[in-house]
Amino acid sequence: MEIILIGVEEMPNLLKERLVYVLNRDNNNYLEMVNFFLDPDISLFDKEKKSTQFLKNEFELLNDANADIDFPQSLSEIKQWTANKQQHIYSEYKAYLNRRQNGQHREYFNSVSHVFEFLIKIAPVKKVDGAWLYSLTNYWSDADFRELISIYLEELGQGLARANHVKLYNDLLQSLGLEHFEGFLEDRYYHQPAIQLALSYASPEFIPEIVGFNLGYEQLPLHLLITNYELKELGIDSHYFNVHITIDNHDSGHAAQSIQAVEKIADKYKNKDEFYRKLRRGYALNDRGVSSTQIVKDLNLNEMIINIFKRKALVGRYVHNDKCKFMEKTINQWLNDPEKISNFLDILKDKNWIKTGEDPELSRFWTMINDVDGKMYGVFNSAEKQMIYDWIANATYAEYSKENKNISITHPELHDYSFAYLGDEQLKELKRKIELESNIASKVNTLIPYLAPHLHHTEVGLWSTYQYVRYLFPQLIMKAHI
Repeated sequence: MEIILIGVEEMPNLLKERLVYVLNRDNNNYLEMVNFFLDPDISLFDKEKKSTQFLKNEFELLNDANADIDFPQSLSEIKQWTANKQQHIYSEYKAYLNRRQNGQHREYFNSVSHVFEFLIKIAPVKKVDGAWLYSLTNYWSDADFRELISIYLEELGQGLARANHVKLYNDLLQSLGLEHFEGFLEDRYYHQPAIQLALSYASPEFIPEIVGFNLGYEQLPLHLLITNYELKELGIDSHYFNVHITIDNHDSGHAAQSIQAVEKIADKYKNKDEFYRKLRRGYALNDRGVSSTQIVKDLNLNEMIINIFKRKALVGRYVHNDKCKFMEKTINQWLNDPEKISNFLDILKDKNWIKTGEDPELSRFWTMINDVDGKMYGVFNSAEKQMIYDWIANATYAEYSKENKNISITHPELHDYSFAYLGDEQLKELKRKIELESNIASKVNTLIPYLAPHLHHTEVGLWSTYQYVRYLFPQLIMKAHI
């Protein structure tokens, strides 16, 4: 059935056409869905409408794909079930540490470049961290939702820039020179973030599903522990991952709060069987899309290198002279066809311009891009050169050689919220509105739109989050400053 928009007469025609197109089409492009939910020009009404459509489609797919998910048989078993799962994770991690202490090599990342690839591929979901709980901020007056709202606010850093999870991840990518690599990604990497954003705008009928999804997502996974460990080994700032290890603990962190929330919200529903069914399918949404564990298994540095060269070829195909030829074709001719980039790299190997499995310093191509006097110096940034270095060295060389070259990595100093934001016109206007509101309820409701996934990590979003916390959860502010 075609969706008819109400109240869009004043919209620019281009936006109106795009909105109608997205709302009425099937959910077969996840990046498009992510952009839709993050678009500030699209109304809350339309996002809720698309959310319902998207989630119902996902649940239909779940009926067949996730019929046998690991989930307790009843609500009364959830607490013990999560405790058992957590103990199993700890046991597996202890076994991993024993293997490493006995001399076994890293199990996730052979090189810094594998970490880079991993960070790039998980970026879409990390940039919407916590989004699935956004809609619950509207229920701030209901004590049964306090645990879930508290979790969301901690994902947002309580309004502190140095603690906001999305900002933390964006800063990490920027510090490593990886902020522009998402253009390499296939659409499947946007499936899970599309789900989380759909949940963020879900109508009240989906509250059990939100609670179920949160229950699964806030449990401490094995991959997080191993990732944190191996990043430290490779000299990469692991703060973002360490924060999640501490905050998601099963004793007093998000994992424990998630269980409490299930118990409280379940009491609101007379039909416990129906609540359980919806809770279970919400939990199952955690397994939709590409998981972190699957990304680790599928790391392929060669594909990343080909993508880097394809991007460089957009300009490179015009700037090389015709003196140097390979197989009777100039470099410009090789670079002119994106599908031939892989073949071109193979030829560079055959001609010993690139000597894989050896010290990259022995490769002519490496010296051309890395030496200050090289003809291609400055063409590749530090992150790209790190990946090229590890690709030439090969996993074996990179793992065992003392000459393994890692780029200098520094994480930018993060800062707390400050009143420097007063120069922002949007923030100034919001402050005026808040001052004019006569009571706390009106102030809080005015702030809620600025806690949305597309705004909370911005200046106005950070200020709004801080005020929301100050009005309703002052204990979180104290906790954040400890």
